[in-house]
Amino acid sequence: MAKEDYTIPTFDLSGKVAIVTGGTKGLGYGIVMKLAAAGAKVVITSRHQDDCDAVAAEVKELGGEAMGIKTDVQNLEEIQNLVDKTVAAYGRLDIMVNNAGVAVTKRLTDMTEDEYNRVLDSNLKSVFFGGQIAAKKMIEQGEGGNIINMCSIGGIKGNNQLSTYGASKAGAINLTKSMAWEWGRYGIRVNAICPGYVKTALNAEALENPKFKEKTLKGIPLRRFGTVEEIANLTLFLASDACNMLTGEFIVADMGATLGGNV
Repeated sequence: MAKEDYTIPTFDLSGKVAIVTGGTKGLGYGIVMKLAAAGAKVVITSRHQDDCDAVAAEVKELGGEAMGIKTDVQNLEEIQNLVDKTVAAYGRLDIMVNNAGVAVTKRLTDMTEDEYNRVLDSNLKSVFFGGQIAAKKMIEQGEGGNIINMCSIGGIKGNNQLSTYGASKAGAINLTKSMAWEWGRYGIRVNAICPGYVKTALNAEALENPKFKEKTLKGIPLRRFGTVEEIANLTLFLASDACNMLTGEFIVADMGATLGGNV
């Protein structure tokens, strides 16, 4: 039996070009910084150009390469503009991270049509067409590619007052599988990440509320919340060559919260 040559993966993304939607805050910001640190040229989006520029400047200060492009991911023309400008600037597109999303916390009986449309367009329509437009460019390039959809454990369990959010994330999980099936022949891998509670600057105050924290942690086997860096690390893993066999999967990163049973 021949001796195998085992090497430690480097997760090196040098020469790769990545887009991260919703890349100026929370999980998106962490993902931008992680992919840039691994050597990727990163394009950052949000609805505000100044926020995009600020994060791009941070990447450049650390020796990376980045640019910001204001994009409303609910708008197909703006998604197309995003991909076109990315390719015009960097010559290609290798990694698409569909991270942008919103939530409306409200009972089903109180949800309006406008609120429904905003959540579904932000969380599902954006993933569909963000993936579609990116995949068309990757197919044209003929060198494969990588699409990562940020989903949620809300997409695999029921949710009190988060019905539209959960429905949109469930749809995105299934969409991930369909994308992986259709585009696998072109060497494009498509996977999803489903975080549980992850502490960010936006939700830290709520998660640290003593009453909420105590109640919530009782349902989490690891008895802690996740971190932005942990999700960024998982995104880097999926974006790298270290997991080239993985496609059509949704990785649940929730500290065990969806295991069920008494913990």
